[in-house]
Amino acid sequence: MPRVLAPVCLFAWLGMSLLPGHLAAEPDESKEVRVWLDRMSRAVETLNYRGTLVHWRDGQMDTLRIVHRADANGIRERIYSLDGDRREILRDGNQVRCLLGGDEPLVVQSQLAARLMPSIPVNRLATPESSYRMTMGGQERVAGMETQVVEIMPRDQFRYGYRFWLEHQTGMLLRSALLDHSGAQLQQLSFVTAELGVPITDAELEPALSEVNLEATLVDSGSQGYFRNRHRSAWTPRTLPSNFTLVKAGAGSTADGTSFEHLVFSDGLASFSIYVEPAAGGDESARIEAIGPVHVFTGHMGERLVTVVGEVPRATVEYVGRALQRVAQGQDQR
Repeated sequence: MPRVLAPVCLFAWLGMSLLPGHLAAEPDESKEVRVWLDRMSRAVETLNYRGTLVHWRDGQMDTLRIVHRADANGIRERIYSLDGDRREILRDGNQVRCLLGGDEPLVVQSQLAARLMPSIPVNRLATPESSYRMTMGGQERVAGMETQVVEIMPRDQFRYGYRFWLEHQTGMLLRSALLDHSGAQLQQLSFVTAELGVPITDAELEPALSEVNLEATLVDSGSQGYFRNRHRSAWTPRTLPSNFTLVKAGAGSTADGTSFEHLVFSDGLASFSIYVEPAAGGDESARIEAIGPVHVFTGHMGERLVTVVGEVPRATVEYVGRALQRVAQGQDQR
């Protein structure tokens, strides 16, 4: 099912997304934060770098290696595990492939712009209507380098906050933490060694997991016909948490021919997906599951199974899942 396969790549291993108070930041501080976040966005897209990272979540720790090259041909990136099961994520422009080793190797291909390093919509976050408050933190050392700490905290319970450690000279993101509404860390991704601005060869970007079975392919656009954009969905939430808007609507089918509709909502930083498909019977009670900071709401609406999934708090997927309704004929989607 689409709601299962997509998180295999985006949530189950790395989460891929890195990536208090209720008053707006002072103008001078907000301006300074914007400068640092602009530097970060440029650095993670234009710098060549390689390094070793530690990913912590739910008391578990993974060690990863990343190799990233940006040149006239675009961005190529390889992330692979150094412990546990063999896993790799390969990025070539907007094409992202996840290779999972083990007893049943799996490749998941996706056009989703999944990135280890986040792209922050600074202009949206700095407005008075923003759902986040941006502040400057202190200065700390990460991987032997001096960094500036920047925080982006939510104004409500429907999204997470972020803390970034940015290298002084380049603005490169060396550590990121996902925070709940109280500021407690839910997960952290940190370089323990990093080389910035170094040459990266083609060989370093080639996968080691080359002989695996192609079990599934996910493509959200293109000629394969798996996913059709510009689709007008028959479903929409009655209400949404503030500043979440519909950014994509599509339809497709799974390998067994089951059709589904897919909606993506975002506030510019956080996002969640809604899948609607025919119900296969069974327990009709709603349930919520968690994979680290990722929450999944599953419930029935008549003869339809509804799934809401995203790296957002439990309150968000439950609020949206219980507010889903059919679109009245002639009603515009928002």
